[in-house]
Amino acid sequence: MKRHVFLDVETTGLSPHKGDRIIEIGCVEVINGFITGRIFHSYFYTKTRISEEAFNIHGINNNFLKNKPLFCEKLDEFLGFVNNSIIIAHNAKFDINFLHYEINYSGGSMSRLYSICYFLDSLEIFRKLHPRKRNDLDSLCKRYEIYIEEIRKNHSAILDAWLLSILIIKMGFFDKKMI
Repeated sequence: MKRHVFLDVETTGLSPHKGDRIIEIGCVEVINGFITGRIFHSYFYTKTRISEEAFNIHGINNNFLKNKPLFCEKLDEFLGFVNNSIIIAHNAKFDINFLHYEINYSGGSMSRLYSICYFLDSLEIFRKLHPRKRNDLDSLCKRYEIYIEEIRKNHSAILDAWLLSILIIKMGFFDKKMI
């Protein structure tokens, strides 16, 4: 059995090293190339102000997050969900940097995460398949006729994880043993 988890995060800004934080995680489980319907999805409260640039991307504001759990309150549930999987993220370095910061901030260790799963970057895969072309999620969905105009007004971690899983399945990556 091959278990993949498609992951995306939304954040308060672009740099955890400057104090930006994760405010949403979305994960979609795929087993043997089939979406199972199991997900992990959560929003998180932080005391960090959401930058205007980030808000323009995802539309999440601090008022919406004020009654959401802290990342540390959901860490064990998240780790349980991704356990024994290959995590696929689009521009995985971005997500990994934020996860690293949040897990350390919560008193955990990235070595624990690395011991229970493995990361793949779908952006790197698509760059090899389509050199010198735009390979952001919107462009890829358009290129492969996954119509998102009606459902994707803003970025959403859970929606983007779903879209990436559909895109990878539609492209036959599991059939070709590319992942």
